[in-house]
Amino acid sequence: MVGTQAQNSAKQKLKAEEVPAALKSSFNSEFPNAKDVEWSLKEGKYKVKFELNDLDHFAKYDANGTRMAKGMEIKQNELPPAVMAAVKKDHANKEIDDVFKVEKDGATQYLVIFDEDIKVMYTADGQVVTNK
Repeated sequence: MVGTQAQNSAKQKLKAEEVPAALKSSFNSEFPNAKDVEWSLKEGKYKVKFELNDLDHFAKYDANGTRMAKGMEIKQNELPPAVMAAVKKDHANKEIDDVFKVEKDGATQYLVIFDEDIKVMYTADGQVVTNK
C-alpha cells in the first residue's frame, strides 16, 4: 500500500488516557490482573496487548467498549491437528513466530504468525479465514 491508503490503515499507538472511558472500564473489569498494557487504534477499532499469567494476550474492542475478539498465546503443539497440517502444507518453508487461540463471533480460531510478519487465521478444522 502507498500514500493515503497506508496512512488510513496504519496502527496508531495510544496512551491510556486517550482510550475512551467505557472501553477502559470494559477491559479492566474483564482483565483486572493485566500487566504491560499497550493500546492501539486501527481502522476505528481498539486493540490492546497485555500479559496475563505470564502469557501474551490481546483483545479488540469497538469504541463503545464491546469486545469483538480476544486471543491468548499458546504453544505450537496446542494447535489442533488439522491446523498444524494446513500450516505444514501451505507454509512449509516458513518459521512460526507466535500462535494465538482467538475467540471471535462465538467461534474459536487460531492465529499463526510466521516470520516476515505473515499472519494467517485458521478455523479449528484447518480452513483459512484470513491471510495477511
